Amino acid sequence: MRLIDLTADDSRLAAFHGGIYWDAFATQHEPLDAWRRAIASGLLTVRLALDGDAIAGGICFERYPRSGVGFATYLVVAPATRNRGLGEHLLRGAVDEIGGLVLGEVNDPRKTGEWTRLERFQRWGARVLDVRYVQPSLGPGLARDRGLVLIALAGADPLPAELDGARVRAFLEELYEATEGGPLDDEVTIPERVPLRILGPN
Repeated sequence: MRLIDLTADDSRLAAFHGGIYWDAFATQHEPLDAWRRAIASGLLTVRLALDGDAIAGGICFERYPRSGVGFATYLVVAPATRNRGLGEHLLRGAVDEIGGLVLGEVNDPRKTGEWTRLERFQRWGARVLDVRYVQPSLGPGLARDRGLVLIALAGADPLPAELDGARVRAFLEELYEATEGGPLDDEVTIPERVPLRILGPN
C-alpha cells in the first residue's frame, strides 16, 4: 500500500471522485472542479492509498491559514479494504501532518439514528464540539447541511476539554468565505469557550 498526494490534473482525482468518494457521499458531494481549484490554490490535499493501481482509500483535508485550523473533509475506504486499519492510518497521518487543531464533520446521529461513523471517530480519540453547526453550501444547487456535527480530531497530543470559541468562529468564517463567499448561517452560534464531548445513544 502506498500513499500519494494528487495534483489538480492527475487522472486519478476524477477516478476517486467518481468512484468510492461518490458512492460514500452521494447526497452532498463537492463538484470535481471545486476540488481542482482548491488543490491548485494549496488549500486542499487529496491523498490516496493505492494497492497496486487500485484506489484502496482516500482522505481530503484542508488548511485554513488565518485561523490556523485544519479540516479533514472526507475519509473513505473501498469496501474490499475495510476493517484493516486503513481509515485510521489515513486520518492520523493527515492530522499529524497538519498539526495543531484539526476539525472534521460527521452526520449527527441524534438526527439520523446511525451512530457507527461517529463512534468510530470517537474510538480514534475524536470529540464533538458542543456548538450549533451548519455546513455551508459546497457547490451550485447544493443546500447547506443542517444535519452535521463538528468534531475535533486527536493527534499526538490529547485533546483539551474545551476550545477557544474565537478560534472556532474564525475557522468557520474562513470556511464560509472559501465555499460561499459570504457570512455564517444565522443558526451558527459559537460560545466563548466550546466544550468537547463524547456522544452516545444513551
